[in-house]
Amino acid sequence: MKAVYALLFGLCLGGVYALLYYLNHKTPLPKGCENIKAECDGCKITSCDLHPTHNIKEKEND
Repeated sequence: MKAVYALLFGLCLGGVYALLYYLNHKTPLPKGCENIKAECDGCKITSCDLHPTHNIKEKEND
C-alpha cells in the first residue's frame, strides 16, 4: 500500500511541475527584458547561456 501512495505522490509532484512549467512559458516577458543577451557584458559564471564566451564559439563554427 505504501508503494501506491509513493506513486500517487510522485504523480502529483510531476503534475504540479508540468502545470507550473506550462504557466511559466505562457507568461509574457516583462518590459525591458526582451533582448537580454545583447545587454549582457558577462560575469564569472561561464555556464550561463548569456555569457560572451558562447558567442566566440559560435563565431568560430561559422
